[in-house]
Amino acid sequence: MKRRKIYLPVVLFLIVITGFVCYSLGQLSSRTKRIPYSKWPQVRFKDVRILLASESKYAHQGFAGAEEKDFEKTLILFPGITGGTIFTNINQGYGPVIKDLKIVFFDARLNVLKEDILMKETGNSVAPAGTAFVIEGSLP
Repeated sequence: MKRRKIYLPVVLFLIVITGFVCYSLGQLSSRTKRIPYSKWPQVRFKDVRILLASESKYAHQGFAGAEEKDFEKTLILFPGITGGTIFTNINQGYGPVIKDLKIVFFDARLNVLKEDILMKETGNSVAPAGTAFVIEGSLP
């Protein structure tokens, strides 16, 4: 009986430490997955850059972790968005969003369904029903 009492605390301690290590590794690896905007699919016009969040690896990142210069004359287009999709500026492991953003939700016929402001670091907005794509950019 005394032998079990010794092993139980050791086993519990090892389980807690293993969980902490796995969690820490997951947090670190999620921070390293940020994709530089130069590697995103994009379209350039005279003074405007449109980043195409055509895959989830881009869409999940958005403006998170962007530097001040990355916001200049840059819009992100999110195609294939459905109603109920949540857009957030809360740090999801890519870094914080350091500027307030304007977000506009469109249906397939290019009708504006909703405009919203996402406050830096805390903003949230939910796509309304009928959303087909979204455009996001910094406020003037």
